[in-house]
Amino acid sequence: MKREARLLDLSTLYVMVSFASIVAGVVHIVPWATGRFGRWAAWWGFGHILLGLTSSVALLRDMGAPYIIAWIGNPLAILAYAAIFAGMRNFAHPGGSNRVLLIAAAIGGVPLLLSTDPTAIGARVGYLSIVRALFDGATALVAWRIARRESLHTGWIVFSLFAPTVPLFLARSISAFDGQVSTRVTGQHGGIAAWLVAIAITFILFRGFSLFALEAERGQQQLARLAERDGLTGAYNRTAFDRIRQQWQGSGAVLVIDLDLFKQLNDRCGHAVGDAALGIATRVAQNVLAAGGSVFRWGGDEFVGVLPGADRAAADQASARIAQRFTDTVCAVAPEDLPVTVSIGTACGPLSEVERLLAEADDAMYAAKRARRSDTERQRSVAETIRPAA
Repeated sequence: MKREARLLDLSTLYVMVSFASIVAGVVHIVPWATGRFGRWAAWWGFGHILLGLTSSVALLRDMGAPYIIAWIGNPLAILAYAAIFAGMRNFAHPGGSNRVLLIAAAIGGVPLLLSTDPTAIGARVGYLSIVRALFDGATALVAWRIARRESLHTGWIVFSLFAPTVPLFLARSISAFDGQVSTRVTGQHGGIAAWLVAIAITFILFRGFSLFALEAERGQQQLARLAERDGLTGAYNRTAFDRIRQQWQGSGAVLVIDLDLFKQLNDRCGHAVGDAALGIATRVAQNVLAAGGSVFRWGGDEFVGVLPGADRAAADQASARIAQRFTDTVCAVAPEDLPVTVSIGTACGPLSEVERLLAEADDAMYAAKRARRSDTERQRSVAETIRPAA
């Protein structure tokens, strides 16, 4: 007994992808128009609206619409895919230009405009499938790069929604050029060509809102980063310390950095100058500890630096560089007769015992501060002793 072939209702699938794409496009354009999202949402939105409109071209053609509908609709489909790719590019690189991309897409539509034979449906479908595969492959590549560069898990979801359609469209192209495409692409169909269309449409249905998920995760990461930063200096805060400490392994150095005469600077010159001094201390410490180190604002005018893998010599060298660079830089905002400096205490050992190292470095910092104060008082006493009598 001959087994009856399974048929797929491609008309319903085309209607579904048309409406889904238009809705996804509108949902992206509205927040772009109100200033909530950047240009990426406009490109992504207009691209999906155009995709939805051009998806109905096959239905209209098979319903007896004039050939000019398909003649214009197919090149517009290329522009739709180009716009979607442009949205992904602008999401990854907000300042990028899409001019060359649009010119290339327009050139890519020329062969379809030059095709005036209504019966050459196989060639049109084959060519259009190749172009779709190229744009989907490019979009998947950008999503893959975003996922790796920004550690966005939803980037892998976007990648998984675009990458599979590349071989599907290429296979669709081969079958079309091989004459396996009917003159009617909608309606009830069976065979491998119909299944290729159905599977590709399934991925297209779900990916219209995928960039929303990517934007949501990026926003969540940005909020998390802001929550771990000191608003004044840009240094990490204690919340970040509690997270980053879980990543430390082996031994290292802990530096406790405190500004000397900071209260006097604030009282005499105002908080704006004091804030500038804190910013200088942060930038200097970050630059010195840049190779694998982290700087945290511990509170007030006190900072903590952690340098994994550093020994005592490296810690002392880093401390000396921070102190010297701060002294050389802070003079731009502090008065000459107010020697604002930093006192630094260091401790080395296993970073798994970072609390103990913090306490040791804190004690060393206060010892350095007392020694500096004693030296200052001794110098002042000597100066007063040798001052000539009036």
